[in-house]
Amino acid sequence: MKRIRILLADDDLPMLLATSRLLQADFEVVGMVSDGNSLVEAAFRLHPDVVVSDISMPKMNGIEAARRIRSSLPGIKFIFLTMHDTKGYRREAEALGVAGYILKSSARERLNQAIHTAAEGCV
Repeated sequence: MKRIRILLADDDLPMLLATSRLLQADFEVVGMVSDGNSLVEAAFRLHPDVVVSDISMPKMNGIEAARRIRSSLPGIKFIFLTMHDTKGYRREAEALGVAGYILKSSARERLNQAIHTAAEGCV
């Protein structure tokens, strides 16, 4: 069975590394980046099944990066892993059709299942 390929994006290095460690047992983490521009470049180069991205990042936020990636690679699923529990960000994410919006405080409990759900049918 093919492992789900994950690309991680977060400008908080300890969070990025912790998320990678959390996911490595169940998924193939194909890349880690720390800003929106790098996320777009890595997605086009690596073609992950799922992108797990923070929203607030330098150079380009996660929502704009997702918008750019999805315009050319619509099969990539997105999950935002963020500290922002605001209706505005949630609405933007929903309008973009993301597969999940998870608060960092609940990542340990919810992220693995959200990735499996997002990836259904694409692996």
